[in-house]
This record gives sequence, C-alpha cells and structure tokens, in this order.
Amino acid sequence: MTGLADASRVWDAVLAAEARGAQAVLAEIVAVVGSAYRRPGALMMMASDGQMEGTVSGGCLEGDLFVRSEPLFAGAPPLLVDYDLAEEEMWSLGIGCKGHIRVWVRRPPAGDARVRWRRALATGGVLSAQLPGGSDEVWLPGDPFPPGERGEAVRAAWAGADPVVLASSWYVRAWRPAPRLVLVGAGHDAEPVARLSQAMGFRVLVVDPREAFNDERRFPNSEHLVMEASALTLATHPELAGAAWVVMNHHKARDGAALKAALAMEPRFVGALGPWSRTAELLAGLPGADRVHGPLGLDVGAESPNEVALSIVAELMAETRGRSGAPLNRRERVHDMG
Repeated sequence: MTGLADASRVWDAVLAAEARGAQAVLAEIVAVVGSAYRRPGALMMMASDGQMEGTVSGGCLEGDLFVRSEPLFAGAPPLLVDYDLAEEEMWSLGIGCKGHIRVWVRRPPAGDARVRWRRALATGGVLSAQLPGGSDEVWLPGDPFPPGERGEAVRAAWAGADPVVLASSWYVRAWRPAPRLVLVGAGHDAEPVARLSQAMGFRVLVVDPREAFNDERRFPNSEHLVMEASALTLATHPELAGAAWVVMNHHKARDGAALKAALAMEPRFVGALGPWSRTAELLAGLPGADRVHGPLGLDVGAESPNEVALSIVAELMAETRGRSGAPLNRRERVHDMG
C-alpha cells in the first residue's frame, strides 16, 4: 500500500503538473480479489501531457488507465475501473495474475479537502470518500472520529487495518507515519543499512557518540543523535516508542548497553548484529531478552556490507509487516486479499 513517502511523491507530481499547465488525475486501487501486483491503497498520478508518477500494477495497466482517464482531464466525473487479470480476458496482455482489481480514477481534491490532504501528508491521517464521486473527508490526528460505521472504519484504519470499501460505498484508507528505525552504530557497514531502509520507507535515526561518523555527510536524510544509546529513555525520547532497533556498534560493552536501553523503549523489533553466542552473553539477565533477534538478518548468504544490509532490511520488512520472510516459491497467490 502507498505510504506517506510515496503519496508525497505523487502529490508533488500533481503540483508539478499543475505548475506546467497540465491537468492531473489520481488513480488508486480500492479493492483486490485474488492475486494482484499491488494492494489496495496503491496510488498514482497521470498528467494530461503524459507524465506519470507511481504505479497500480507492474506496468501492464497504466496505458489503458491513461486512455480511460483522458475524459477526466476535460472535467468528466470520477469513475471506477474494474480489471480481471485472468489471462483469457479480451484486453489481456498475458498477465495471468488470476486476480481482480478495482481502480478509482478522479481529479485531485480541491478546497478544504486539498488543504487537509496536505496536512495528512505531513502528520498522517485517514482519507475516506463515497465511491465513485464523493468528496474527500480527511481525518487528522486529534480530530474526533466520524459517527457510525465510517467512524469505526476510520478508527480501524488508523490502528493499522487495510483499506476497505464499506457496504455503503465509503472507501477508507490511512496514511500512517513511516515506521522509525533506530540504527545504533555509525560504522561503514551501517551506511547501506540506512540507505536501503530509507528506500523501503523507514525513517532512520542514527545513534552514535562519534561526531566524525554520525553526520549528514555519511547518513543523508537521516536524523542524528550524537550520544550513547544507553542514555535514551522513554521519558526523554517518547517519540521512539514502538520503533525498530538495529544494534551494530561492533563494541561489546556498548552493544550490551544499547540492547538494554532498546528493550526498555517499548520496541517493535530489536535485532543485534553478530553471532548468537555473543548476543546471548550480552542479554543474560535482561528483561525481554527473548524478543531480540540475533544473528540479525535473513539467510541469503550475505557477505559484503551491501549484501548484509539487504539481509537485515529484508528481515525488518518481514517483521514490521507481519510476514514470514519465507520464499514465495510455489505460492498460488501473492497479495491475496480474499
């Protein structure tokens, strides 16, 4: 599903299209039955001059969607487009995904909804609209929840539920703030972990007391705490509650102190680099030690720093998204929504 970072890129593309005098439409998957390349919430922008940002498929549907969107550039009303991805469909390009998706195509929001959309891109929020032509209703953190069934769906979406289309035709989806990763240790092998985790949608905080290592030059687009992780507490840094932690100081005493601090911060995930015998020694007697993953990463035969980073971030994605990390080999359906 499209997260805040991807949605922000789509919105920036809308603004860029408008700035150059083009019209823009948004296309969003609102429902999937069976197997499909993208899940509900996947969002893209198409401009009247042919520019696109984002995707709702592996590239097989976008051309057809653009043709269907052309009337909207001239002011036609929103529409719902259904695609049966079975290979025998007349329009099929041999995709064979065996699923069905519904795509909502409409113009970008205007007026107050546009203002609240942009706020939601900064803080997170829940968008709802009655399909296909209803105007956007944007719930922001701190707002009261709407009444009735839609309010329950908004509450559930903010708590982590997948996008849903209610029986009343209300479509409800959340943009939640990106998950936070606390990267403890600013060594050379931490740099690819930061880069790759950012590309996968994590907000990265690098914690290391060495000013020459822990800086924007080596870790661009990251936050920085130039201090020991052992000094962190929920009282001083409540924003770190629920974060994922990767501990890779390559220093036994500092790693042990960092693991102790991490376990006291209500973490979503804690992983430690290095052999299990070393990590087990560091965890001896610590409350919650059974929650720590070590050795950190999935078994892909990683050796180089880039390969190790791939292994680590793959495990982070699986754990924070509630997936097994197992191979997809022989699986009948991927992104199966029922």
